[in-house]
Amino acid sequence: MSARPRRTGSGVLGVLGVLVVAGLMLTVGVAPAIALSASNSGPFALSDDLKIAQLQQKTRIYAKKGGKDVLLASFYVQNRESITWDDVPASVKNATLGAEDPRFYDHGGVDPMGIVSALVNNVIHGSNRGASTISQQYVKNVCIQEAELLPTQAQVDTAYDACTGGIQRKLKEARGAIALEKAYTKNQIMLGYLNIAGFGGRIYGIQAAAKYYFDVDAKDLSIAQAASLMAIVNNPSYLRLDEKANIAANTTRRNYVLGVELKYKLISKAEYDTALATPVKPKITPTTTGCAGAGSAAFFCDYVVNVVKNDPAFGRTTADRYNKLQSAGWKIYTTLDLGLQSKASAAMKANVPAQSAPGTNLGGAAVSVQAGTGRILSMVENKRYDDTDSAATQGADYTATSVNYNTDYAYGGSSGFQPGSTFKVFTLIDWLENGHGLNEIVQGSTRYYPTGTFPCANPDGPWSPGNDTAGEGGYQTVMQGTAGSVNGVFASMAMKLRLCDIMQKSVDLGFHRANGAPLEANPPAILGSNVNTASPLTMASAYATIANKGIYCSSVAIDKIVTSDGSSVAPPKADCHRALPEDIAVAVGYALHGVLQGGGTASMDAGSLGGAWGFAKTGTTDEAHSTWVVGGSTKTVTAAWVGNIRGAANLRTISGWSGYGASAADARHGLWQGIMAANEAKYPGDTTWPQPDSQYLYGQKLQVPDVSGKTVAQAKQILLAAGFQAKSGSSSPSDTVPKGSVVSTDPASGSSVVGGTLITLLKSSGPQAVQPTTAPTPGTTAVVPSVQGAPVAQAVQTLASAGFKNVNVTYYPQGGALCLVVQQTPGGSTPADPNATTVQLSVAGDQNTCQSQQQQQQPQQ
Repeated sequence: MSARPRRTGSGVLGVLGVLVVAGLMLTVGVAPAIALSASNSGPFALSDDLKIAQLQQKTRIYAKKGGKDVLLASFYVQNRESITWDDVPASVKNATLGAEDPRFYDHGGVDPMGIVSALVNNVIHGSNRGASTISQQYVKNVCIQEAELLPTQAQVDTAYDACTGGIQRKLKEARGAIALEKAYTKNQIMLGYLNIAGFGGRIYGIQAAAKYYFDVDAKDLSIAQAASLMAIVNNPSYLRLDEKANIAANTTRRNYVLGVELKYKLISKAEYDTALATPVKPKITPTTTGCAGAGSAAFFCDYVVNVVKNDPAFGRTTADRYNKLQSAGWKIYTTLDLGLQSKASAAMKANVPAQSAPGTNLGGAAVSVQAGTGRILSMVENKRYDDTDSAATQGADYTATSVNYNTDYAYGGSSGFQPGSTFKVFTLIDWLENGHGLNEIVQGSTRYYPTGTFPCANPDGPWSPGNDTAGEGGYQTVMQGTAGSVNGVFASMAMKLRLCDIMQKSVDLGFHRANGAPLEANPPAILGSNVNTASPLTMASAYATIANKGIYCSSVAIDKIVTSDGSSVAPPKADCHRALPEDIAVAVGYALHGVLQGGGTASMDAGSLGGAWGFAKTGTTDEAHSTWVVGGSTKTVTAAWVGNIRGAANLRTISGWSGYGASAADARHGLWQGIMAANEAKYPGDTTWPQPDSQYLYGQKLQVPDVSGKTVAQAKQILLAAGFQAKSGSSSPSDTVPKGSVVSTDPASGSSVVGGTLITLLKSSGPQAVQPTTAPTPGTTAVVPSVQGAPVAQAVQTLASAGFKNVNVTYYPQGGALCLVVQQTPGGSTPADPNATTVQLSVAGDQNTCQSQQQQQQPQQ
């Protein structure tokens, strides 16, 4: 609820109304059953229409450390620390009398002399001086506190107006004050007033005010300090000391209070002179109540608060839920592991500083989730948590913020960040689900894509993306393109898919825009460079689906909630359900494992997993404004993001970094490594991962069309349309095909091979010259063994055993080398002369690795 300014004066009619009935009310007051100390927890009524529920109790949020529950933060409806009468010094007692009610110890709850004095001043001098006593103001404050607990702002406004205005309200307030004085001592009433009074913002009670404004306990307040604080109560919105513009007005009001104290001999002339000469110099000390005191876990704490505020399980409205959080006395036990949190925070400090280079506002965020449960284990940010709009959140360095970069806007976060190439995983999933394979070959060079290129795109092109670096294009396998994060590869894949289906795959794995807006299915979405901005927590949960072999679990931050009476409140549970077929998830994980291998964009991160099998995907947007590493092991997954919140500086060019690498864009790797190393030490992942089914390795087999008799240009067009690439090869004589036209292809027409395979065109050199007749040399005819799908070493041995010793092997390097034959020419079961035939093998794998394996498998001589 929004803070309401205190009404300081009483209208003339209100004063007259009270004056007329004041004498009568001295005999009609009914003592209410009211508690004046913090220890009372029962309901009470000041009048027939004024009741207040059980006194608010502190809610506590806990995290785990070494198996023990550790307090992260506490919450109140109002920031208040109730004190006893023994802790109220003379400086505060006298300032309270001087500011509010100098005849407090002489009247019976309503001060007729004060009313007359206020009336005279209001009528003659045109002032707006009030006549409420401390007892009346206490009654009014109780009413306001009840109003502020109402569920909607409209109800708060109506109740607040009823508590602070109108003749009828004044009459009830006066009656309540008189009844109060009959039941309690003056000191008890003043103590109750000092503990309930508002001092600006969420500061309530003299003890909290003393700590916040002067960093001292109430018992240690000087005469000048006490007068400044009690001056605030007159009009907190304009007299609070944490606004520099208010210092002059507070000084004026303070001096007035000191003058009243002198007039009524509450202080001496010497004390008055000393206090009057003392400048108002606050020492603002933000309270540790709330998430600000949770250290590196403050942003996680804030996320827990927003989980409670957003979940209907905790109340009908947001206001209901927040009031319960603040006053229900819950013990909230969270999923946070403080050991991992501490190490994640250290990794953040080592790699992403809070203070930015000129022209930037560098942000860093990282969150880890447990695969299979959705439990958030750590959540860190490079900024200090500050929800007070202090100078650190507004100045040039931007070292603090209240925005949680890890979460969605509705949960205290930002509008999200472009996911870059981490979004490519959803295209990969749809590619596999549509029958394609990781070793299919596609064009990796980027080009101009006219409108209509991508089915189901809305809005559609034209589109002309580029690759990250020159020379990474050309024909290559999807496995290679994934390891190298080649934009052209994924654009080519998307041309064969439906963009709306790719977007649906992302939704299936929990992807959504951080600001809650609908996803847009335009071509740049393929590369994660459009308006579909997401939070790191969203990306971590999506990738954890792969680690969990296709079962998606929504993220959870709360394990259990225990109420003040020992009963339980059911927290939101992880929604765990199958989002991907297991065999698809296995194939996706296999491909993303290649990103951590040699040549992969995250190959430098593999060592942090301590020997566990892992997977990852990097992402970098234009000028590195957002850079990512998302991935992990079979047990935990981390999304690490480093980006530019403000400014146009290219993070690739900001060097001199004290952390990992030479530039700001490199910091993501060091951040991810530090966090995952800690995760693996506590939750070690599996060391192996299943081999994908053959269909996901090789995809759809395509039949090579017959292009014999076609020109080379015609043949290339036919093959390209059929899903192949083509090149011109050698020439051979032909009596039937015109010179220059295609005689045959390698692989031969009719062969079933992996899509994208390079087809060699054999051209006719014309009729063969007539040769002298000689007796034919007897030849040997054999059948070529089928070795497609076999390890290269085994394939070579099988061919040799059948007499085919002339074998030519072509390797297609990739991360996570298979060393398997994906294509052979001539095909299996083809009759051929072993002595005159060279068998061509296409092998998926790194040449050095595969040859090393081949040598190890050769028999010893």
